[in-house]
Amino acid sequence: MFKRTLPSGKVQYGEWYIDPLTDQRKRITVTLIPTGRKKNDERIAADALQEKIRGISESEGQAGSITLKALQDRYIEYQKLHVKAQTALNDVHHLNTIVRLLGPDTLVDRLTAPYVAKQLDTGPITYNERMKRFKAWIRWAYRMDLIDDIRFLDKLMQKKSESTRVKDAEKYLEHDEIEKLLNGLSSERWRLLTEFLLLSGLRIGEAIALLDNDVTDVIHVTKTYNKALHTISTTKTETSNRDVDIQPELADCIRRIRTFVKTEELMYGYRSKLFFPGFGGDYIVYDIYGKYFRENTEKLLGRRLTPHALRHTHTAMLAEAGVPLETISRRLGHSDSKITREVYMHVTNGMREKDRERLLQVRII
Repeated sequence: MFKRTLPSGKVQYGEWYIDPLTDQRKRITVTLIPTGRKKNDERIAADALQEKIRGISESEGQAGSITLKALQDRYIEYQKLHVKAQTALNDVHHLNTIVRLLGPDTLVDRLTAPYVAKQLDTGPITYNERMKRFKAWIRWAYRMDLIDDIRFLDKLMQKKSESTRVKDAEKYLEHDEIEKLLNGLSSERWRLLTEFLLLSGLRIGEAIALLDNDVTDVIHVTKTYNKALHTISTTKTETSNRDVDIQPELADCIRRIRTFVKTEELMYGYRSKLFFPGFGGDYIVYDIYGKYFRENTEKLLGRRLTPHALRHTHTAMLAEAGVPLETISRRLGHSDSKITREVYMHVTNGMREKDRERLLQVRII
């Protein structure tokens, strides 16, 4: 045990111990007000330090062999070989946060449910997302024989929150908001893109990746633009490969986009194979459009939305028009989407409630 006198006159006692989570040597301290009885103070300090060390040992679990950082490295290498580059990159970002919070030197076999829950604790939405990714990661480690016991995962519960799905389901524009937004966008490029996404239901990456010859009597969706890697890759899922029918409103929007692009090409002297290129003929920069869209929805509508809200809006408008959910899902390229289903149910339930209110006001006799 070591000690030092602080400027305040209090005495800080310390002890070294082996952290059961990391097998590394660490220091722990307690601070006491001296009573003038040196041996008595040292005995009290020693007891307090040992109690702290016992508490840490009991709460942090048993022995293990691989650190979280080493496990992360193994997982990322595996992902690079078995999943799309974008998915692997997303995993890196999310795992970086989880490993930082849990400690890169923490031994995986010594993780306990209370420790994980405490370290990953935050608001319900973020916590639940972290927990979902953490569990998937540890289950992978179990399948790879990198950890022997994952029973502690069953003790990690999701946080309850006011329906997250309902919140997501409400992230779409009403008819009056659509008109207000489109009329309020000063940039013709971004207004046309917004209208195209709204009328087609395409993901922003799918729209950016479209070649001009992909848009004929239908829109052939076969690829997507990866904004993180700045590359073109296959679509998000197998069902995302699809032909999107072009209704009259969308056909008119497509004609106006082609006129806009042709005008720019003649004005600035470039040619592009893209359906809707950015300035200079290259791919549209998603981050520029995303920032423009978020700022203008906040300014014009009073709520900050992302371009993905246009996809939800497309779902909502088709639901209002009586298009079946299965048809909408095929158009959006979904095999199964909880959010699309929630948007659909949110809209149709609202319609039924309005119908009920109308019927209650009807006098037949």
